[in-house]
Amino acid sequence: MSSRLFCCFLVSAVMALTLGSCGSKTTRPDGSPKMAAIQFDSTSASLGTFPKSDSRRQTVFTFTNVGDAPLEFAYVEGSCGCITVTYPQKPIKPGKKGEFTVVFNGKNKQPGKVNYRVYGEANVEPAHFILRLSGQMTNG
Repeated sequence: MSSRLFCCFLVSAVMALTLGSCGSKTTRPDGSPKMAAIQFDSTSASLGTFPKSDSRRQTVFTFTNVGDAPLEFAYVEGSCGCITVTYPQKPIKPGKKGEFTVVFNGKNKQPGKVNYRVYGEANVEPAHFILRLSGQMTNG
């Protein structure tokens, strides 16, 4: 008899947890899921014209989470070893801003056009995004 009571309790507890996890925190009033959405102030940056002797250039890409769920990044990386990216490791709340700091170091590159990308993935639709860097590195 006590094992039946335990089973009934266990089934009731599991149902309560399951129903509780389907609350309004993860869905909109119409039942659709809440989603993060990223809006960049700009998806491209010019590093200008600069000499190879002073080729370390930094730029910042700013964005806003315009969705209704926290924004999280799976990865953000440069298309070349000459690009380093610092990005938020903690979720960005809806309505809040964040930024990526991108550093180009042309020390081991030949002078000429700078045309690189930053690739990222986040919990948004579409999941992948691309940011572009351009510039001109001269001899010197």
